[in-house]
Amino acid sequence: MRIAWAGFIDPMIYSGGGELSQRELIRAGRELGHEISIHGFLRRRPQRALRKFKIHRQFEIDLTADAIVLMDLRNIPEWPVRIPRRVIDAALDTGRAAVFEQAWVDVCLLDLPCLGDRSACVAECSRSHANDLYSRAHAAIFNSPRQRDAIQAVLDVPLPAHQIISRPAIDTHRFRNLGLERDIDVLYVGTISEAKGYYELIERFGADRMTFAGPNALGHEVQGTYLGHVPYEEVPVLMNRARIFAHLPRWLEPMGRTPVEAALCGCEIVMNDRVGVASHPEPARSDPETIRRAPELFWKDFEAAFAEPVARSSSLT
Repeated sequence: MRIAWAGFIDPMIYSGGGELSQRELIRAGRELGHEISIHGFLRRRPQRALRKFKIHRQFEIDLTADAIVLMDLRNIPEWPVRIPRRVIDAALDTGRAAVFEQAWVDVCLLDLPCLGDRSACVAECSRSHANDLYSRAHAAIFNSPRQRDAIQAVLDVPLPAHQIISRPAIDTHRFRNLGLERDIDVLYVGTISEAKGYYELIERFGADRMTFAGPNALGHEVQGTYLGHVPYEEVPVLMNRARIFAHLPRWLEPMGRTPVEAALCGCEIVMNDRVGVASHPEPARSDPETIRRAPELFWKDFEAAFAEPVARSSSLT
């Protein structure tokens, strides 16, 4: 298949958890013979990009592709320039677009504080963008059953008939049990914030048992042992030193890579039901062979969703 992978940021340049997951899927898709072109609206360092955007910005999606993946269109919501609406409309009008979200930006710019309960939606929350996107998409891709159910609960329209659950895609060669001494009692890796469950971790385990690694977004010092930023290539060894890996977020985490990575490294996992991977069946979040096959299974489901050809349109700039 020829696939146009289009989103606000280029997943091959930026390196958040969502971008890492996209890379695994794109790599596997290309190995399976799919021709995947990447269309990132933001493709360079923010400072340089902003100077360029102030002058002129051209963005193109190949509308003749067999399928178009629309990924996190409203990512970085504070960014002053957005993907032109006419480009999004043209992609949806082909009838070959799939909506894919790593978080909630195309459903709720507030990170879904209602937790999927429409009666708890805040007054300033609007679902118009999400309703339009999902009602016109050929397919919808979700990181977990938990994410799918939460999105379905807050929309005013039905989900597309074709729904794909993307299982955790982790490099099982990098993340594996090395048999190291486990000299860390309880480990957390990721952004350290209230939404990510920092206070729940302190309350559950106590600061003296906790080791934190990642950027501090608390506004005050981190209690316990704080390692600061740990380069991604060093995370597998760090996880191999931990007895327990804990993640207790307050917000709904659509997937949550780190508990799966830690499970592959042999950690005991403690997480709550707000972590999306907790809604996957056990083999998909702990068994190396099942996790290794996750990208292959994704593309099998993707191919099935686009098995019936739809008329082509020309590219739009």
